[in-house]
Amino acid sequence: MNSVEDVTQTDSDPRSFRDPSGHVFNRNGKIYRSIFEPGVKDFEAARDAGIYDKLVERGLLFPHDEVNLGDPVPEGTVYCLSHPRLPMISYPWEWPFSILKGAALIHLDAMEMLLPHGFWLRDASAFNVQYDGNRLCLIDTLSIGHRIAESPWVAYGQFCSHFLAPLAMAAYCDIRTLSLWRNYIDGYPLDLVTKMLPFWRRYRPGLFMHLALHARFQDAADRKEDIGKAKSAKKPKVNDRGLIGLVRSLRRTVGSIKWKRSSRIWEEYGEIRSYQAEDVSRKSEYVDRVVRRLEPDMVWDLGGNTGEFSLIAAHYGAFVVSIDGDPACTEYLYQRVSGANGTKRILPLTMDLGNPSPGLGWDGKERSSLSDRGPADLMLALALIHHLVFSCCVPLSLIAEWFASLADHVLVEFIPPTDPMVEKLLRNRGDEHLPYNLEVFNLNFEKSFEFIDKTLLPNGRTLFLCKRRVK
Repeated sequence: MNSVEDVTQTDSDPRSFRDPSGHVFNRNGKIYRSIFEPGVKDFEAARDAGIYDKLVERGLLFPHDEVNLGDPVPEGTVYCLSHPRLPMISYPWEWPFSILKGAALIHLDAMEMLLPHGFWLRDASAFNVQYDGNRLCLIDTLSIGHRIAESPWVAYGQFCSHFLAPLAMAAYCDIRTLSLWRNYIDGYPLDLVTKMLPFWRRYRPGLFMHLALHARFQDAADRKEDIGKAKSAKKPKVNDRGLIGLVRSLRRTVGSIKWKRSSRIWEEYGEIRSYQAEDVSRKSEYVDRVVRRLEPDMVWDLGGNTGEFSLIAAHYGAFVVSIDGDPACTEYLYQRVSGANGTKRILPLTMDLGNPSPGLGWDGKERSSLSDRGPADLMLALALIHHLVFSCCVPLSLIAEWFASLADHVLVEFIPPTDPMVEKLLRNRGDEHLPYNLEVFNLNFEKSFEFIDKTLLPNGRTLFLCKRRVK
């Protein structure tokens, strides 16, 4: 579909600069992709062969339309594509285990579909997969290219370091190792992963071939004493059958990796709460009333736990980002919403809210911080601020300022110092803690917000609906 659009402002996406085939840019709030000369041949071939249509039809690729924007466009643009705007960009260090595993399988599904048509994925980056509000899908149109005849898969090493290595470590070492993505945004070092895996795990057939042996070959290829020497070994040749065999071997290996959660606390959360069913019901009713009143398109649920209140917001059509520091909670919620009958439009993310995702990558801008991905229309901060004050030692003044940077409206729960949960956090601390009471809360939050509504729960907790002050 071709169209001509009037445009007044063009901003290049700081996350899109590494691929010489094309860049993503933002124009009047819409998302476009420039295709430069190095990417033209593969783009035209895939387009003319109907490859993009096949992938989109199967739900594997984010859709695009070919458009004519006129000037100005990025220098060197040959073709221009428009894409729907994703509701939220997320990153592998924030994903539940099953999102990373699903992203790996999407790459393999695409490869198995592409190879019989003479195409493949030129790269296999975890950053090429996002959640579009209904499903995970590939978003990098230009990662699809003509297969090089008799060549091994050019993205095999990247696939292993972006998917197989972190999945194996998360499942067989500790789920918290997924946070290593922050240090290794170009993929986990295979030699490091091999050393950290339990001995009996690293010698399982799939992991031994794709991680342990792979790491040894990488080490041999990178030896300093070989630099500058003429290449004596011939480049291996791989036919179609061999490449399909590799993809299926990777699929079996990825499919066999399962994270066995060691705790059931997220499933028993309702039984260990310090408040009664009436309090839960009143709280849910108030959240429901606020969502219907504001009709938000985007809701962030900070400290969302198993998503009880996220589900209320999603029920009314909002896209909900449910953030919790416990990977068991986010995994549980993703399993719940990703099934055939699950509630869509909820993206669970794992994040320590005392140390939220910063800007990473080149110049700290290639991967956006949490704050840079806002603001949300509504943020839920229920049973959260006492944890930030007492467990993370963040003053209420800074919490209020941070909340104001994240959302236009905030529904925040104040838990009094006499509450059993606060008393538990203060056990053995005496008076050595940051100021925390209703007066201090009001004083600090009213600097950044207007209080537009509130309700008192039977257990003494108060829910405040706040609107960010216009500066």
